[in-house]
Amino acid sequence: MIYTLVLIATAAYVLFIIILIIGWIRTPATNLLPASGSFATIVVPVRNESSHLTRLINSVLKGSTEPSQYEILIVNDHSEDDTLELAEQLADKNSNILVLDLPEQMHGKKAAINHAVQQANGELIVCTDGDGIVPKDWLNYHMSSFEQGAELSFGPVAFLDENHSRFTELLNLELSALVSIGAATLSLGKPSMINGCNYSFSKTAFLEVDGFLGNENLPTGDDEFLLRKVFKKYPGKIRFIKQDGAQVLSQSPLAVTEFYHQRKRWASKWRFHTDGFSLAMPAILFTCYALWLLLVLQSMATNNYSPLWVLGVKFLTDFVFLNIARLGQNAGISIVNFFLLQIIYPFYVVFFGVASNFGKYSWRERTYKI
Repeated sequence: MIYTLVLIATAAYVLFIIILIIGWIRTPATNLLPASGSFATIVVPVRNESSHLTRLINSVLKGSTEPSQYEILIVNDHSEDDTLELAEQLADKNSNILVLDLPEQMHGKKAAINHAVQQANGELIVCTDGDGIVPKDWLNYHMSSFEQGAELSFGPVAFLDENHSRFTELLNLELSALVSIGAATLSLGKPSMINGCNYSFSKTAFLEVDGFLGNENLPTGDDEFLLRKVFKKYPGKIRFIKQDGAQVLSQSPLAVTEFYHQRKRWASKWRFHTDGFSLAMPAILFTCYALWLLLVLQSMATNNYSPLWVLGVKFLTDFVFLNIARLGQNAGISIVNFFLLQIIYPFYVVFFGVASNFGKYSWRERTYKI
């Protein structure tokens, strides 16, 4: 019985990946346009980011966009370290930077972005996080996408891997797949995944869809919930910036506990989506991985490993997809890392698929109940 279900699940999975490959190939590259007078507001929500904020701001200021074309709003979300003082020092040194201190009654990233939008002088709002690094043409790509008609754009993301650790390499391999799935599903008319450290939207679109209204009390999902609302309002005006030069590098989890809470937070938002595709996709993928895991356990129990040939089909399908849909820092693929991830991933998916529905997680020194 398990074997039959696994065959059905594997066939469905292979078909899904083939469709994703088609979606990725159909995703057009975003071309840089000459400066046309647009003005952007870069929004950086921060909480306890004193160790990373200067690095992020310097990477923005060293970009190729003319300073007259943007402003930076650093929104302090009640930091408990010296983030606010550091942000004010950065603002004192550069007139493009303005620091906003989130009012006492407002908390969280969504509140910070919403507060910044109300103060923004730019029609284009570009969001990133305080712990990352942006490439020199990053803002230009978002502005070009906006000038080509996009109401919301999002770009690729990778984790910083300064120490070349195996752990971060594995995380980047997974993140590469998630970024590619987000781009491919958008191309197919079913937007799914987006990363909050690299997306932009028009101020007009944000206000027309009432921003985060309806999910403002959820501490996560500012990016994905807004994506779906804007897509519903402007179905043909969402863009994935398919360029190496638009890839933001984000701080990798530094400890197992930090990784655990990050992934639990990421996974916990799926059940709050209201469209059928966003609810069905993670549920179907969870079922596939659970069945593959059961097949492995059954093979070990019976000492019959011949049914595991179906996993070879799954491995080959994933390998083809990951080699086709890769950008920037994720452009290379290690065979060793690939097979390690294939071995670990069924346990990982099943564990977080269950864990994300119960208990609590911590984020930015705050604890949230699921």
